[in-house]
Amino acid sequence: MLVAGSVASAEPPSGESVLAAAAKAGKPGKKNILVVFHASWCGWCRKLDAVLSSPSAKEILERHYENAGLTVLERGDKEALENAGAEDLLISYAGKDAGLPFTAVLDRKSLRAIATSNTSGPGTNVGFPGKTDELDHFVWMLRKGAPRMTAAEAETIRAAFPAPR
Repeated sequence: MLVAGSVASAEPPSGESVLAAAAKAGKPGKKNILVVFHASWCGWCRKLDAVLSSPSAKEILERHYENAGLTVLERGDKEALENAGAEDLLISYAGKDAGLPFTAVLDRKSLRAIATSNTSGPGTNVGFPGKTDELDHFVWMLRKGAPRMTAAEAETIRAAFPAPR
């Protein structure tokens, strides 16, 4: 769901082009963008992708968001997987040194952050929300970017995550 690029041998599209395509796709339905910054080596990224790709969560997220995934912070021979310029975008959304996955809800018109997975400023990224307060923040972030999301839909997304510790 969130992996950028469709052909394995092709160079991944730039981060800016991924976001521009999501903004264009979201325009008719007035959907904002949910972007997840991830890397192939990141186990928490795979866990978040699994939750967001689960049938119940995916259906709700696709109703309210255009989804985009940007690959960053790869190592060695995997650096070719990165979306050019995506690390600069990560930094611009206060994700520098935040860890992965890093999630942001973007305004489809300006590409400015409406909310991010930082709870109280840079360096407070919830990553994969595994604690109650982290999951509360993640669901708040999703609802802030999708004002038409109902409480029941938000609870369905919350239920897609493993029980918080």
